[in-house]
Amino acid sequence: MVFGRLLAGLSSPLVRLVFRPDVTGREHIPAGGCVISANHLSGFDAWALSYTFRGRFLRYMGKNDLFRRPVLGFLVRSLGVFPAHSEGELAGGVTRAAELVAVGQTVAIFPEGTRRRGTSPRPRRGAARTALLGGVPLVPVAIYGTDGWRDQARWSIAVGAPVQLDDLSEIDLESATVEATRRLWNAITTLEDDLAKDGAR
Repeated sequence: MVFGRLLAGLSSPLVRLVFRPDVTGREHIPAGGCVISANHLSGFDAWALSYTFRGRFLRYMGKNDLFRRPVLGFLVRSLGVFPAHSEGELAGGVTRAAELVAVGQTVAIFPEGTRRRGTSPRPRRGAARTALLGGVPLVPVAIYGTDGWRDQARWSIAVGAPVQLDDLSEIDLESATVEATRRLWNAITTLEDDLAKDGAR
């Protein structure tokens, strides 16, 4: 993953120069392993997160098809991406993500699953489940402006306080995941609304 770390380091000055990101809430970033979860507007969101969490190497889930081609698979793995599903195991990606955060790594997951087109889809539960299984903080992030990259629109990124999860330890994992996802998405949309009100565009 040396290539991925090098690319992340080199891209940070370029992002700062071209898109002039305005980042707030960095004080909420916890030490150690965590799951960061953001809205998903464009392919540049990963760059926005890398810039915001610079100093950390972010791990991402990727579609299994990316790993089936030798050259592409090697490149994707070198960037720190891991398969969303293990063979024969639908939740394999979440299990792997939980293992990574439990040993101090940082995993980024977009609850929308894919780039937003029109209205936001119902959030998926992988981010919340990963944080619960790994026993780590779940950090909401809102991104604004990355879908205006053609106009070199200024990016705004807001990091929120970790979602409260401690009170969910006494209930079953499925119920805890549903409630944690609800709290996470409320936090993300609130942060996103605040950015919009501030005229981030």
